[in-house]
Amino acid sequence: MQQAFHIFRKDARRFAYQIGALAALTCMWAWSNIAAGRAGSADRYAGIAAAVLSIGWWYLICLLVHEESFTGDRQFWITRPYSRRSLLAAKSLFVLAFVNVPLLLAGFAILAAAGYRPLAYLPNFLWMQIAFTATVLLVPAALAALTRTLVQFVLSIVGLYASVILLAVVGGHVQRGYQSQGLAWAGGIFLMLMVTAPALIVFVLQLRMRNRLISAGVAIALVVLMLYTNEGAGRRFGVAVQSRLFGQSGGASVEVMLDATGIRPDAKQLEPDGVTLGVPLRVINIPAAETAAPEIVDLTFETPAGQRWSSGWIPAASNDPGIVQVDPSPDGAFLWRQRVVVDRAFWRHAASGPLAVRGEVYLMLFGRRSMRMQQDGMTRVPGDGWCSCSVSLPNPGAWLVECFAPFHRPFSQNETVQEATATGVAHSPVRLLSIWDSPLPADFGMDPISRNSPTPAVREAEIFFLRYDPRAFIHRSF
Repeated sequence: MQQAFHIFRKDARRFAYQIGALAALTCMWAWSNIAAGRAGSADRYAGIAAAVLSIGWWYLICLLVHEESFTGDRQFWITRPYSRRSLLAAKSLFVLAFVNVPLLLAGFAILAAAGYRPLAYLPNFLWMQIAFTATVLLVPAALAALTRTLVQFVLSIVGLYASVILLAVVGGHVQRGYQSQGLAWAGGIFLMLMVTAPALIVFVLQLRMRNRLISAGVAIALVVLMLYTNEGAGRRFGVAVQSRLFGQSGGASVEVMLDATGIRPDAKQLEPDGVTLGVPLRVINIPAAETAAPEIVDLTFETPAGQRWSSGWIPAASNDPGIVQVDPSPDGAFLWRQRVVVDRAFWRHAASGPLAVRGEVYLMLFGRRSMRMQQDGMTRVPGDGWCSCSVSLPNPGAWLVECFAPFHRPFSQNETVQEATATGVAHSPVRLLSIWDSPLPADFGMDPISRNSPTPAVREAEIFFLRYDPRAFIHRSF
């Protein structure tokens, strides 16, 4: 351990100017986020400060790793009695002391300026720091371990981001009228593991073997293996966690019905690999003052001849536009037309004859709390957040609404419905919908305060904040 402290002190002296510059950037980032909470126009400066600070972290990590290079066989540290354990401990302590701790203190300042007690949120801060280290700091450390110069490091980052953008373009998704986000948090966990595990393996292998070809090859193989073997792992993990957290109590009356006569192809959303169908499903007997949100669905089609096709577990998604399951319907039911892409060859043989259709669905039952927001003032809202309502300066005929909450989004979406009447257009109340979507202590990010603002509302409209808290996670067959 004495050797690790010796390396740590040597690095601290070596990079004293860079450490001071990063401390100043961290203070500027904290100040810009505090100012953003008081004036919405400062939001863009907070984004710029976060980008500059991230670049500063990567630059310092690159210098830190290159100081005792992990590539080749002529490094200074190999010729001296430096143990790998001491070197790893010293570099980790450096990042903890000059990146994580300043960011944590800045988060404390931002949270305190918003009127909260930072020490009451230590678990949330701990999770945020773990996620931040895994997704933001490990990747540049691994790339620095594979490179020898700053130019190589920058080129590797550019290549990595180009690959991510290409994959995002190739894997583009279709916009849908209703799309469940209930298990998206579990997918985020596995995405973080997909980033963290290869980066950690590269760093460790380079530290031990100093062979870039082997380290990069193992990391690429691991990424490919995780991409092709974790099919459904996020779903299974999310289902297991939510089933354990909430159980099925309170949802015994809920049923799911299938309208088989309403199944038809959807000509508006064509798929090259199959036939897009809309399958009408209906959740009934939803308890009073609660609402249901379908999360994942499994559909199976079978012909009398025994031919079978299954969708596997897919997100609950509707072909019909404008479906938002937020309030119980008057009859305690919710109808959506499940979007499913059926194999074209199977449908060619099965479409003209009888079909047996069966399936399963997981749903979350939510209880609802509603409160009317104070106009031209601050209102405390569920979820430990606040919303302010003030006259919009560019448009005095509209309300400007801004909300913030610690570690989670204040609300998920907002609704404004205009109805035509005999005398003109009537504006229904604006509803800010805060829908629970994650058991994690904090959303991914650096800032402990999350902010969002809906579209300015007309002065005649009332504004309500609706909070949906999970009551039960139920499994039904139909």
